[in-house]
Amino acid sequence: MRRLRIGDRVLRVRDEGDSKKLPVVLVHGAGASSVVWMDVVRRLHSRRRVIAPDLPGHGQSDRWHPAAETSIEMYRDAIGTICAHLKVDKVILAGHSMGGQVALACAAAWPERVGGLVMVASGAQIHVAPRVYEVIDKDFSHFGEWLQKVSWSPATPREIVERWAGVMCTADQEITRADFAAVGRFDGLQAARQVRAPSLVLGGGDDLLTPPAVSRALAEALPGAQLTLVPNAGHMLMLEQADTFAKQLDGFLATLP
Repeated sequence: MRRLRIGDRVLRVRDEGDSKKLPVVLVHGAGASSVVWMDVVRRLHSRRRVIAPDLPGHGQSDRWHPAAETSIEMYRDAIGTICAHLKVDKVILAGHSMGGQVALACAAAWPERVGGLVMVASGAQIHVAPRVYEVIDKDFSHFGEWLQKVSWSPATPREIVERWAGVMCTADQEITRADFAAVGRFDGLQAARQVRAPSLVLGGGDDLLTPPAVSRALAEALPGAQLTLVPNAGHMLMLEQADTFAKQLDGFLATLP
C-alpha cells in the first residue's frame, strides 16, 4: 500500500506491477475498500501495473468532503486526482457496483485518458431498495450480515463466503449510507452513450442487487460493449467465480494496448 498525500489528506493506494502497457485502475463499490480487489491485483500485476485505491472515506483513506456531499462525480474526481498524482496519463478502468458508475463517469468525462472500461456487477442506473436504507439506519451493526445474504449466489461455496464476508462493507454508517444514496441518484445513461473506449460488462447470473437485466441495459447503452453473464455468481462475482472472472478480464485486456 502507498500513502499519497494530496493537500492535507492521505489516500491509500495499492500500486503494484510495472509495464509499458496501459495500467489498470480498480474502483471498489459502496462501503467497501480496495481489499475486494486483492485477488485480481495478485493475478494481474505481473503483466500490467495495477492501481487500486481506497476511495476517500473508505479503507485507510481520509475523507475529502462531508458525507452529505458524496456523489459519483466526487469519486470520479478522486480517481482523476489519484491518476494525476501518480503521473498516469491513460488507463483501463474497472469498477465494481458503485465503482463501475465511478469508472463510467470517468470514461465519459475524460475519453482521451480511458483506453478501456470494465463494468462489474454495475449499471448506468441502479435502483437501491428502501430496505437497504432501513437496515443502515436502524440496524447498521448487522448491515454487513444482511448485505452478505443478498450479495452471494446460492451456488457459492460457504468457505468463499466466509473468507470474504468481512470485506464487503467496512466504511462507517454515514459514508455507507451516502454511498448508496449516490448510487441511487446517479443516472449514467447519457454518460454511457458518450463512452468511446472498448467496454466489457460482467454481471452475475444470480445477482440480486444489480440483476442481469441491469447488466443488459448497460451493455445496450455502451457502444459496442461486450456482455458476459457469469453463471453461479451473485453481486461479488470477482470473488465468487475468481477463475472465470480472471479469464474474462484477461481476454478483454489482451485486445488493448
